[in-house]
Amino acid sequence: MKPMKYIFAALVLITFINASKPNKKFTPTKRVYNELTDRIRMSFKGGNPKMLASCLSKEIELIIDSEKIDFQKISSQQAEQIFKLFFQHNPPLSFQYVYQGASNVDLKYSVANYRSRNKDFLVYILVKRGENNKYVIDTIQFRES
Repeated sequence: MKPMKYIFAALVLITFINASKPNKKFTPTKRVYNELTDRIRMSFKGGNPKMLASCLSKEIELIIDSEKIDFQKISSQQAEQIFKLFFQHNPPLSFQYVYQGASNVDLKYSVANYRSRNKDFLVYILVKRGENNKYVIDTIQFRES
């Protein structure tokens, strides 16, 4: 009878330990995505168009409502020049993610608040997994808030 008590106690202990562990698995894919979102955050906080452009797909959709910019397809090099002007006209004060989600493992999205000295913007970012399992920005939209 005593061995049964020890087995039961061990099972209760194992169950308690497993229940107290976080259930999130940190996969290499999540790490790569988190690195991208950190680069995006740093580029906005620093007003760095070159760093932001390094996060882009070769061609993206770019919309900036306040500037009447609406491109369904634009090269990352052209987008970098537009970001440079955007940051010059709207120097950064802060950038903060409000929401992040995913449709599936290959398609993720974020909503962020970008505060500049002149205006505040909601920034919508659509990220997709491309070549070599690398995540890149596919769509970025700025809506004045």
